[in-house]
Amino acid sequence: MIPFLYRVAETFYSEYLNEVYRLTFVFPNKRAGVFFQKYLAEIAGKPVFSPRIITIQELFESLSVYRIADRTEMLVMLYGEYIRISRSEESFDDFLYWGEILLNDFNDLDKHLADARQLFRNIHNLKSMDDDLSYLTPEQVDAIRRFWASFMPYEGNETKQEFLEMWQILFELYTALREALQLKGHAYEGMMFREVAERARRKEEMELPFSELVFVGLNALTPSETALMNYLKGIGVADFYWDYESPLVRDKKNRASRWIREHQLHFPSKRELVPDKPESGKSTISLIGIPSGVGQAKIVNRLLTQLLCENKIGGSDAALNTAIVLPDEKLLLPVLYSIPQEIEKINVTMGYSLQHSAIASLTENLAKLHHNTREMDGETAFYFRFVLAVLNHPLVTLIARAEIEELKYFIQQHNRVLIKASELAVHPFLKHIFSPISNWQETSEYLKIILSEIYRHLTSEKEADKEEVAGDTRSIDLEREFVVQYYKSIIRLQETLTPVREISVDTFFRLFKRLTQNLSVSFSGEPLSGLQVMGVLETRVIDFENLIILSMNEGVFPLKNGSNSFIPYTLRKAFELPTYEHQESTYAYHFYRMISRAKRVYMLYDTRNEEIQSGEVSRYFHQLKYLYGDYFRIEERTVSYDVSAPQVSPVSVVKRAEVMSKLQKFRAGGDACLSASLVNNYINCPLQFYFSAVEGLSEEKEVQESVEADVFGTMYHAIMQQIYNRYRNKTVVPDTLNAIAQNDEYLTGLIEQAFAEHYFRQKEKPRELTGHHYLIGEILRDYVKQTLRFDTAFTPFEYIDSEHRFRSVYQVSDELSVNVKGSIDRIDKVAGHIRIIDYKSGKGELKFKDIDQLFDGSRANRPYQLLQVFFYALFYNSSFPVSPAVYYLRNIFREHNPTVTFEGEPVTDASVHLPAFTEKMNAVLLEIFDQNIPFTQTQNEKNCEWCAFKEICRR
Repeated sequence: MIPFLYRVAETFYSEYLNEVYRLTFVFPNKRAGVFFQKYLAEIAGKPVFSPRIITIQELFESLSVYRIADRTEMLVMLYGEYIRISRSEESFDDFLYWGEILLNDFNDLDKHLADARQLFRNIHNLKSMDDDLSYLTPEQVDAIRRFWASFMPYEGNETKQEFLEMWQILFELYTALREALQLKGHAYEGMMFREVAERARRKEEMELPFSELVFVGLNALTPSETALMNYLKGIGVADFYWDYESPLVRDKKNRASRWIREHQLHFPSKRELVPDKPESGKSTISLIGIPSGVGQAKIVNRLLTQLLCENKIGGSDAALNTAIVLPDEKLLLPVLYSIPQEIEKINVTMGYSLQHSAIASLTENLAKLHHNTREMDGETAFYFRFVLAVLNHPLVTLIARAEIEELKYFIQQHNRVLIKASELAVHPFLKHIFSPISNWQETSEYLKIILSEIYRHLTSEKEADKEEVAGDTRSIDLEREFVVQYYKSIIRLQETLTPVREISVDTFFRLFKRLTQNLSVSFSGEPLSGLQVMGVLETRVIDFENLIILSMNEGVFPLKNGSNSFIPYTLRKAFELPTYEHQESTYAYHFYRMISRAKRVYMLYDTRNEEIQSGEVSRYFHQLKYLYGDYFRIEERTVSYDVSAPQVSPVSVVKRAEVMSKLQKFRAGGDACLSASLVNNYINCPLQFYFSAVEGLSEEKEVQESVEADVFGTMYHAIMQQIYNRYRNKTVVPDTLNAIAQNDEYLTGLIEQAFAEHYFRQKEKPRELTGHHYLIGEILRDYVKQTLRFDTAFTPFEYIDSEHRFRSVYQVSDELSVNVKGSIDRIDKVAGHIRIIDYKSGKGELKFKDIDQLFDGSRANRPYQLLQVFFYALFYNSSFPVSPAVYYLRNIFREHNPTVTFEGEPVTDASVHLPAFTEKMNAVLLEIFDQNIPFTQTQNEKNCEWCAFKEICRR
């Protein structure tokens, strides 16, 4: 196989020899020109002056009187003309989306030399079409009539009305933009192409900076390109060479052949190229399905290693015969990390996009930060998620690490969903970051100060690294370069937006993001040596022996991209503007030409079928398999991963000396206590008890945006305590409870205080509740009022205490005494019985048949709540009978007796059951301290559902 570019180089060098420098070669991209020069040097075998190498875009630029305008600047100009013509009061923010579409449409229109006046014909002037048919083909007349016939009627349809209003001014807007650009000597690409093409059509004499042009490897020419090439052919300075030799490309049934006959007919070659040397045997195409995006990159490593072992890669050019093609450029970094170390030289033609850099993610976080601000106590407050995203960013922590750690602790401890700017100003840099911005001018200065400070600290970091060790500072250099590019982009955007009256901060960030998306930093390397990693468009005209094409999924290659346009499909097709068929034919040509001279082609695709991803292989493979199977040796295989979960070994902790030592803190004289909750934890899962009680592990605290069940319960407890504390050791009667329930002002104060202490964690700053917090407060109010009404059934009763805390030493056996503690939610005296009441925000049982039920950890719904009240009864000293009760808030709205029942009878004296309870509890406590019994996992996996440690157990 002889590469197409090699044959072109050989043909011209054999004729021109050292005079080849007098020619100018036009390629579809610069990469093709680099390879052409390499082949020319190989053929010459000695130093020669290179011919001039340009792209088709550069050719038009060299012949045009205009220069390409900045896109953002054009959007600003277009907006100005739109406001002037339409007299609309639409903001630049709202116009931006439509402006992008209009610029794309105008670009297509000019590149394809369409008649703008006829295309944007006003619906009300359709009757005049009969008098003006000279400029339109019958197909165009028919398309215009059909479109507007289907469009009518438009009255009463708001969408159609808005479209019509815009359509009626499009020609005037198009003309006004072109005139405004002409005054500045600027143009968009299509406008530049049209200007050159129209001069060529008029056969104006052009000052050509070359004596002979050779067009190589072009395809899918636009009418403007065709017009210029016709002109150059007419004056005898142009020659044309098309890479249409592949029988797959020439197949009339293949969309790749769409332009072959037209191009070869109008632009024939003057010379016969050096003939190719066909390879013996069929090329191999291997289709490999992988259920992963990144997994494709891992397969690349295997394929390259295999090619190295088989000596299919090598030679003096070091893997130049091999290319990795990335239709989805997001896989660039995974692929780079997967290339074997044996391949020392890699050439990445795409460059590294700034949108993947740390500074890009910081800018994105800053945009979200300022988009989600609120007013709070007369100053700007920021949403905690975006505050934390900024604080955790490595470029920010680089500057104020200690202050950031303190801030994060403050936000977490005080559960701050909204944080005021003044609270975040603990460092000059952070004070600037969290200062409010109100317009785009402030935004640009705001970002420039941040970038300058980051650059200064990166420079300091680099100098420090140099002094400590002769370390590698390339990553810092790269980040500094990114910062510089971002700074320049802000200055550019500032200058461009100066004429705009008003745009929002959000729009400024959107424009800035769009501007920086096109920026990239090139990878250093020798372009003509090493493995080539490239995008699809960069493969044009270049041939490789080994091709590894990733993301061969339908919708990715060929790309499924329905671009937005104001120009309906019917009119686009009639006026020969690009449609999806045009795009499909272009991609088909790129693919079939790319594989036409390859010996080995590996196609990798993602087999996952989830969300919008179909897992379907590209149509191109099916075409190869069923239409062109005779040309190739086709292999198919799927790579699967063994994702079966390995047998999880039971987790247990043997009570060695260090564990027993930690348990000593619960013994009498130690500084820790066992409680009803910890006993319940042990019964549910001994391992959970070990993690939480012995090792002191707990879930990391997070900011709670909404009031979780535990906080709701805590606030309910606090409110009930405050209500009843006034009546400690007093008799409570119905009138008292009714009066409290009707006193909304009093309850509101208690609710706001509970929120301040337990949710906002600012006890001294109660505030009026709003929004979601107000609704939760009203639910709390309902529960409190209903509890008071529920309590009237037990009046008169003597209120004794709330949140009654106790701590004592409990002797389990002669060898074991432990510290115990507890907090009883409420104690009152009803009809000569002491009630020990526990509030529960959920639901649960009030009845039990025997004490064993309370200690049976294998039960799915063990009444652990009852164990808790019996535990309290055991340690509460009273000369009166003690009756345990549980207030389940889920049941508080229906009439029932909250007293615990045994075999259907209320337990009015807990002492009857305490001997059996004590025996079972002692057995549990002895087991906890038994060195021969390890802390093991629960056998009841339902207990694991809400366990904080289930990831450790791998349950």
